[in-house]
Amino acid sequence: MKVLELCLSPNKGGLELYFADICNALMPYTQVFSVISPNSKLKSLIHCDSIELDKKVHYFPWLAAKKLANIIDKQGVDVIHLHWNKDLTLAVLAKLFSKRKPKLVVTRHMKFPAMKDGVLHRFLYQHIDHIMAITQTMAFDLKRFIPEDVRPNISVNYLGIDSVSPFSDKEVSQTRALYDAENKHFLIALVGRIDADKGHDLLLEVLAMAKANGLPFKVLVVGHAMQESYLQGLKARVKAQGLQDDMLFLGFVDEPRCLMQACDVLVLATIEETFGLVLIEAMSVGTPVVGSNRGGVPEIIDDQQTGLLFESCDSQSLFNALETLYLNPEQAKVYASQAFIKVQEKFAAHTHIQTLVNTLKEVAHG
Repeated sequence: MKVLELCLSPNKGGLELYFADICNALMPYTQVFSVISPNSKLKSLIHCDSIELDKKVHYFPWLAAKKLANIIDKQGVDVIHLHWNKDLTLAVLAKLFSKRKPKLVVTRHMKFPAMKDGVLHRFLYQHIDHIMAITQTMAFDLKRFIPEDVRPNISVNYLGIDSVSPFSDKEVSQTRALYDAENKHFLIALVGRIDADKGHDLLLEVLAMAKANGLPFKVLVVGHAMQESYLQGLKARVKAQGLQDDMLFLGFVDEPRCLMQACDVLVLATIEETFGLVLIEAMSVGTPVVGSNRGGVPEIIDDQQTGLLFESCDSQSLFNALETLYLNPEQAKVYASQAFIKVQEKFAAHTHIQTLVNTLKEVAHG
């Protein structure tokens, strides 16, 4: 079986990094090569053979599809594994142009928001062989919104992470001392891209509540901004409220899990997160977690067992959850211990990869 991993996204977010990881992880199991855009930021991260393809047109990219079909036939591709939704039309057209007619498998990373019953969507979905959803919630939506007569097979494959040994007390203390030298704050990590739907404004409201109640909350924001104007506006609001010492913007961090372990809690404040990989990263190093009660997060956090859920978009609810952990550190440790066990049992990288390999083989062999 030969697999073509396809992702022409020019970005370097969670989806793109996952694509790079999968390209490398499949190498021991099957023949694999990747097709990426000429301006891809992933070139240095992908270890399998790569081919660059320039797609200049989003809707019906005939020329790029014919080039991709030639690549498919020349390389003897059995399965196209697609990641970025914007590549779907390209992949379907390439499959149809190709003499080999490879199978098409999609890993769906983003929320599936509405019924897909238009002519174009029906055309596309009838040529997909299999969709892997990353949560049960997403699989439910796929079955609900794709018409039954053109609906591909759908399965669930939770994302996974490699296990790491918890960082040493010395490493954690040194990291924490960078932001809380006197060890007097309750450190809250918010890790991910800086964007309007990620809940930074919500945490800013929480900080104001904490300050009014005399609670020593401090937020460490890790990640790059999707739009510089949004970041600057956020910083201006932080300064206007006199919270510039309580909400720090760290940018990109080389080893986020060490920072997570050095914090008292990791928060995922997104309005509706499809999955929440940072949650299981924090859980894997024993950091308590808090997340919103929408999207795929409730499949990761069992409320009051492996962490706490709060009402999405509700700053008071988020404040209450964080205050609970601050006032009950021993209970927070219990949640973290149960969360660590859940990661090992349900979100291990080797489990995710083996499920992916088995699915690709089953689809390839019909």
